[in-house]
Amino acid sequence: MTDMEQERARKFQEMYKRIQPSPLYKKKLADNPTGEVALDQIQSLPLTTKKDLREAGIFGHLAVGRKEIAQYHESTGTTGVPAASWFTKEDMQVGGRQLKECGVHLTAEDLVLIRFPYALALPAFLMQHAAWQTGAGVVPASGRTVVTPYPRVLSLLKDLSVTVMAGLPREMELLAEVARLIGANPSKDFPALRAICVAGELMGDNRRRHIEKLWNVPVFNMYGSTETANIATMCEYGNMHIVEEDFFVEVLNEDGTDSVANGERGFATITTLSHQASPLLRYFNEDIISVEPITCKCGRTGAKLVHYGRSKERIYYQNTVLDSKDIQEAVYSLSPAPDAWKVIEQEAGLHVLLDSHHSENWAKEEICSFLSSQLKVPVTVEVTEMMDRSALIDNTPSTKPVYIQKRND
Repeated sequence: MTDMEQERARKFQEMYKRIQPSPLYKKKLADNPTGEVALDQIQSLPLTTKKDLREAGIFGHLAVGRKEIAQYHESTGTTGVPAASWFTKEDMQVGGRQLKECGVHLTAEDLVLIRFPYALALPAFLMQHAAWQTGAGVVPASGRTVVTPYPRVLSLLKDLSVTVMAGLPREMELLAEVARLIGANPSKDFPALRAICVAGELMGDNRRRHIEKLWNVPVFNMYGSTETANIATMCEYGNMHIVEEDFFVEVLNEDGTDSVANGERGFATITTLSHQASPLLRYFNEDIISVEPITCKCGRTGAKLVHYGRSKERIYYQNTVLDSKDIQEAVYSLSPAPDAWKVIEQEAGLHVLLDSHHSENWAKEEICSFLSSQLKVPVTVEVTEMMDRSALIDNTPSTKPVYIQKRND
């Protein structure tokens, strides 16, 4: 057993003891051993589902006393009931360390503009801790607020010589569009900017390359959730490495009864090994992922994770199964890539809404044919104005977009 495997086994034992007094696990583990359970026996333990968390309530998975609580966070609830999570001071520091493993390699020379929302959402605070732990400075330019509209953020980027920007992928696209609208060039007019870090939305390879082209800097992705903190970070070679000292990740079939093979798509099941305040055992988070061993050029070994989106957004059409990543990769293969887009599931296939300031370069019939070929389903296309560009340059707060609309929505 390697040192890492021994450390993970030890942390799992501690976590298993820690969760048992919480209301959720006191009930859930009533028929399971109260003593030691080895990590290699984890599949004998029950799953924790989103339904379990909802029924347990906000305090149901709290495993520490109120005096130990440092922060409370909720997700935006875009695809359902908001998810809740509790953090001790140590949890916040560990979350910062998790982001420090990103290939951006923050240093004390960096000034990091954080565009994640600072209200209830988690990423802004973890990014702030990551910056502080490396000595980097922080510019808290929160999204979803009238205090820092898009033109103000662009001014901060330039005037402060910001070196790293962090936020939702969509925010990076919108900031680039606002730069264009006010006569700036995001790929040339911010020479101090050296990298972008994103989280909070699905980002496939084609979307990452699109944002890199907009800003002319490398883009690093991070994968996690409000309930778990950050599970995986992207290295400089584009691979998402699981933070294995803090997480045990399983990839299961749809009913959660068995593991899928390495590299195959399945349902993410996350055990938080380090989290103190609201740890989770085998959290079946309804995300579609794949995991496989890797020896990376960056020097890391262990497991690489690929995120395909949420199961609620998965589309079935005859014999074709499409995850959000499949759709996103096809959309961002278009030339030019759209400024905004949305896919609507219909009985006869998919209807795709597209918006671009270069829409005159699109041939609608060619786009229909290309997307139908890529996705293996019938596609209709509507080129329309989806963005209120005038709102982007005033102080109207942005909202998190819905990219895929299911028929039952």
